[in-house]
Amino acid sequence: MNAEVMQTPTLSNSRLALLGVSSVILCVSFIMSVFAPFPLALAFILYGRVKGFLTGLAGLVLSFIFASFVYQDLTLFGFYVGVFIFGYAIAEIVIRGFSPVKGLVAFGMTFILLMSFGFMGIVKSENSTVEQFVLKQIEKSSDKIAEQKKIIEASSEENTTEILNLLDRPDLIAREMIASLPGYFFIGVFLMLWFNMFLALKSRRLLFAGTDYPYSEKNLLNFKVPFGFVPLLALGLIMAVWGDKSGIPYSEVWGYTIVKCLGIFYFFQGFGVFSDLLNFLGIMGFFRTIIVMMVIFMANYLIAAAGLFDNWFDFRKYFVKSKIED
Repeated sequence: MNAEVMQTPTLSNSRLALLGVSSVILCVSFIMSVFAPFPLALAFILYGRVKGFLTGLAGLVLSFIFASFVYQDLTLFGFYVGVFIFGYAIAEIVIRGFSPVKGLVAFGMTFILLMSFGFMGIVKSENSTVEQFVLKQIEKSSDKIAEQKKIIEASSEENTTEILNLLDRPDLIAREMIASLPGYFFIGVFLMLWFNMFLALKSRRLLFAGTDYPYSEKNLLNFKVPFGFVPLLALGLIMAVWGDKSGIPYSEVWGYTIVKCLGIFYFFQGFGVFSDLLNFLGIMGFFRTIIVMMVIFMANYLIAAAGLFDNWFDFRKYFVKSKIED
């Protein structure tokens, strides 16, 4: 990459507006919404906090208009509030020169705890249990569930009957949501933070190539889970597999939740190993992007397993030995 490409771009207001609009577009695009905080983080990093906040506020207005008049559901607006918070947090970690790994973990855990306490506060304010609260929300969506049932009845999929039976049992839906959502929420938070932190660090390195900065995206690729978490993962696996036989309430659910929560960190470690493997094999460019996307969506469990076993085998040293031998 030549020096001209790595120069800081002209900081025009039109570029700033484009960053704000692109974050809203990414947020609306569903699959690509995981990258929505990145344009906002870049706005903070390039233009400063004041203009970054103004860009985020403009995005909030746009997302509210979309949510109210196009989708007639404020879920999109609520999601964009989270996108705004994530973008600002990532930018602050980069601007202040904090360790990206420590900053990512500290902010992610704080965000999850605050959201959990907030949710429990709402449940307690209604003098309800978690299951009763979730059931009430499902009942409010009864019209949408009925529409979904009609669509499923008209389809010819093999598991249509099982899905319809589930939709007829709100209590089972509530239990399934309570069992699975905490783990997936944890994964979603850290996955979004990691990917956007990676892009922010990479962009900062390219756009401010001449400045002295202690961190880059390589710090995230060298992510390593402390070995002390291995026993906790083993306990989670035992609870997930044999928890239903222990007689302890929700033991199986807790086991799966532990495995999911630790699994995302081992995925990050394994992804760093996988990235080094691609470098060793000389796979670059568009073909590399295709391979990475396929592995993330189709073999993420293998990446997490590689991250776990990296604690014992240290796969990177084999790549170095092979280079020396050649």
